[in-house]
Amino acid sequence: MPDGHFIFCLNTKNETKKVKASQITFKIQFLITKVKELTSFKQLFLFNASCGCILEDYLQGQSTKFTFNNFTIVSLPTMVYESYDINFNQGTSKVHRFYTIKGGTPIFLIHGYFEDGRIFFTKKGKGLAPFLAEKGFDVFVCDLLGKGESLPKIKKGFNHSQFEIITRDIPTYLAFVRKITGIEKIHLGAHSWGGVVAIAYLSRTQDPNIKSMIAFSTKRRIAIKGWRKFIGVDLIWDKYGTYLTKKHGYLPAKKMKMGTENEPAAYYKDANIWVKEEKWISPEDGYNYQKELANVKLPPILFITGKGDKLLGHPKDVKRLLEETGKHQVNTLQIVGKENGFKNDYDHINLLTHKDAPKDHFPFVLDYLKQFE
Repeated sequence: MPDGHFIFCLNTKNETKKVKASQITFKIQFLITKVKELTSFKQLFLFNASCGCILEDYLQGQSTKFTFNNFTIVSLPTMVYESYDINFNQGTSKVHRFYTIKGGTPIFLIHGYFEDGRIFFTKKGKGLAPFLAEKGFDVFVCDLLGKGESLPKIKKGFNHSQFEIITRDIPTYLAFVRKITGIEKIHLGAHSWGGVVAIAYLSRTQDPNIKSMIAFSTKRRIAIKGWRKFIGVDLIWDKYGTYLTKKHGYLPAKKMKMGTENEPAAYYKDANIWVKEEKWISPEDGYNYQKELANVKLPPILFITGKGDKLLGHPKDVKRLLEETGKHQVNTLQIVGKENGFKNDYDHINLLTHKDAPKDHFPFVLDYLKQFE
C-alpha cells in the first residue's frame, strides 16, 4: 500500500447492514471528516465481505472509485470462495477455490501426507491460498481422495495409490483448473509429500504449461541421522505404521495422533519405500525418476523450508531432493529462519500456518511467482 493511504474496515455485519443508504452516506462522511482531522491521508480504502454492497448503494452505480470531499473512496475486491467436486472411481474429491478477480493466473496447491487442503487455508480467509488470492491469483486447493471434504472417508478397503495420484489425479485436477479458468499456463504449489508427487508428475509429463512450482518443506528421502529420525521415521513411521496398516487395512493416523487425516494402505506402502530408499523408482511400472529427472527440464522450482524443521522437511533433505531434480532448470532453496532475516525459525507445519507467515515469508513466495508473470 503506498504511503499516504488509509485503510479502514467498515464493520457492517451487525449495524450498518440494517440502516438506510442515507445513514450509510452520513457514516462515510463522518468517517472522512474524522480521518482528515487526525491524518493527512488522501485516500480511503473500505473493505470486507459486506462493504461492496454498501458502496454500491452509496456510489449509486458508479465505479468502485469515488471522489468525495478531496478523498478517493475505493472498494477493495472481496474474497470469493467456491468449491467443486471431481469424480473418480473411488469417490469424490473436493477442490476449493479462492479469488478476488477472475482472470488472475491460476495456481494449484497439493497438500501432503496425513493432512488435507486446510494446510493452505481457513474458511475465514487465513493462510497461503487467501493470501495469494488477495494478490490477484486464482487459487485452487485439492482435498485428495478420502481426505478433508472428499468422500467417502478412508477406511479398510479404500484403495488409492500414489501411482494413481501421479498418473491420473494430478492430470485430472490440472485439466479441470485449465478448463474452468480458460488459462493454460498455471503455477503449481505443494506442501511436504505433495511436492514429491507433483515433481513425479512433472518428470513423467514435462508439462510445458507449468510456469513455476513452489515446494514447501518437500523432501523425498529422509537421510539425516539422529534420534529424531530413529524415533519418528524408523520406529513410528516405518515399523509402527506398517503394523497398523496390516492390522486395520489402512493407516489410522488420525486415531493414533500421527496426523489429521488417515492414509490408504497402497499410498502408505509406496511412500514408505521412497522415504527409506536411495533409489527413486516406481514400484508399479519401474519408472526411474532419478534417471529421468537428470535428463529433463522442469519448470523453475522454489524449495522453501523452515529452519526449525528438524525431521520431515529438514533443510539437508530438501536440498537433497533439489539436487535429484536435475540441472536443466533454475532451482532455488530458501531456508526460512532468523539467521536469514526472517522473524521465526519455522517448523514443518507452521511454515504455512503461523500468524506471522503472511507478513514474513509469504511476500517472498509472491515475489518468486511474479517473476514468471
